Amino acid sequence: MLIRTTACLILACGAASAQDPIVVNTLHDTDDFAGARQMTDLPGPDGKVSFREAVTASNNTPGPNTIHFAIPQDEWWLVSDYALLRLEDGVFLISDDATTVDFSTQAAFTGDTNPNGREVGIYGLQPNGWGIPAIIIQASDCLIRGLGTVHLRGAAVAVWSGGNNRFVGNHTTTIELNPYPGTTTGNIIGGTDPADGNDLGGVQILCGANDNVVLGNRINSVSVTGSSYCTDGNRYPTGNRIGGPTPEERNVINDFGSYGSEGFPRGQGVRVEYARDTLVEGNYIGVTADGADRVFQRGTAGIRVADAFDTTIRGNLISGVRVVGVNHAAGQVFGTAIDVTALNTDNDGVIIENNLIGTDATGENPITTRAGVTVQPTTFLRTVRNVRLAGNTIAFTELDGVRVGNPVQGVEISGNSIHSNTLLGIDLLPPNGGGGSPSGVTPNDPGDSDNGANGLQNFPILAGAGFDGATAAISGTLGSRPNRAYRVELFASPEADPSGHGEGRVYLGSAVVTTDSAGEAPFAVDLDASEIEDGWIATATATDTSTAETSEFGPALSFSVSQPCLADFNADGTVNFFDIADFVDAFNALDPATDLDGNGQSNFFDVAAFIDAYNAGCP
Repeated sequence: MLIRTTACLILACGAASAQDPIVVNTLHDTDDFAGARQMTDLPGPDGKVSFREAVTASNNTPGPNTIHFAIPQDEWWLVSDYALLRLEDGVFLISDDATTVDFSTQAAFTGDTNPNGREVGIYGLQPNGWGIPAIIIQASDCLIRGLGTVHLRGAAVAVWSGGNNRFVGNHTTTIELNPYPGTTTGNIIGGTDPADGNDLGGVQILCGANDNVVLGNRINSVSVTGSSYCTDGNRYPTGNRIGGPTPEERNVINDFGSYGSEGFPRGQGVRVEYARDTLVEGNYIGVTADGADRVFQRGTAGIRVADAFDTTIRGNLISGVRVVGVNHAAGQVFGTAIDVTALNTDNDGVIIENNLIGTDATGENPITTRAGVTVQPTTFLRTVRNVRLAGNTIAFTELDGVRVGNPVQGVEISGNSIHSNTLLGIDLLPPNGGGGSPSGVTPNDPGDSDNGANGLQNFPILAGAGFDGATAAISGTLGSRPNRAYRVELFASPEADPSGHGEGRVYLGSAVVTTDSAGEAPFAVDLDASEIEDGWIATATATDTSTAETSEFGPALSFSVSQPCLADFNADGTVNFFDIADFVDAFNALDPATDLDGNGQSNFFDVAAFIDAYNAGCP
């Protein structure tokens, strides 16, 4: 009650300075004050200050201004736990720089009436107002805090010009950066402080919105989308960042998508289309905030990149993307963690690195996911170029781990952990598989002259795979195009997939080989085997170093376990007198290494075993 009285006295006396807040104390969309229509002219004859009057007075009063709320509960309508402002006479337009609108101040007046944090929302009662933003900002350095749900309008808040605006602690529908035909830069949606995170239905970053940041929020979906129809020079939203490298910057993006009228699911968690230099980093997409379980989705992709340039998708957890169609699509199953495609123009430059796909936040446990990464143009008139997948874990999906569609070229797949997928770890579609259906293993061909996704790059054939607990010795041959350099990558997995070809749970390392005039290149490498266990298999991929085109996984080959040579006591690779001397010295020193039979004692039987091994030599 004290706050209400103080607010009314300030407003009634007309003596407020630019540093004092304007206090909104009615839900009604009225405007009856006159004069210069500044703060000092409030209130009008009705003795009340509406939000429209507060915005008008702030716009007309020089300097930074703040709007607070103290709306009595006896005015509340439709809902009982928070106040709904009536919007009846067009958008609320903020045109003065450094304006703060703090809807959360209502809680200081009536208490925290809503445990979800929404204290003041907006209800659109303007005829034909659907699709139009409730609040439009044409200013810089503004702050919007604590806005609740906005009903029967378009975006809750839209930035049409200016920049460096902040949006924190809101629990509302959509925040839109839409400055067409101008630009807006430096806007921040969310923050690293938990109190700054927003709970939003969506974020839309459109033509001319550059160098903006979205971090620390819970959002249904994020769209970074330009258009060829926008003004030349700002058609591509550029340099925008969704998330960041720290847990505090992470956005949790889930509950996205919807069913179309025919029952086909549609929508994505993050959509990057007709944009440049977009970074999507460190987010949890399709899963709970702790990354332990999926959230039901109706969308077809966790992240979709289309017709874009230089997109980086790094360090995200993307799982749980699986939806069953209804109506005419009943029984059909959809979903891809990352979908890279092209429709109206070529898609050029996508880096997909260090993401967890199909797993929980630990990377060890499955979360139901339909498919991993799909690189496939929507039409043969366009293509996708320069895609690199590196350091990702892609596991447990119901289809392929990575699927590259025809005629896509130049998809580099390097150093990933790809395992436990129902179909292939990597599936390159042949020309007759351009529709995106899984094709199964594509056999090697002499000279590697066939066509298809990634040129249907031939895979290596392993001849030997052994390990002794510390080192893996793997050999084989790559047959491909003559006189070219290739990077052969070696992997180990607990088991092969049903095709008999490997996936690659553990990346062991690589070797660069050059084929001869017949297109043949043998290889033999020794690699760290500390993560390999008995019964595992080895497999390999090949990447053309000039085109960055990676093959499918080659046939799996079981590791053979090498037994150590007892007579080579000093492990220098040669059995000679020095091994005898070293063994005797160690035996006299009671060194446990001389317990060759492993019974916990060094005695005559160990000496006898050494002598027998020495006389027999090492294989």
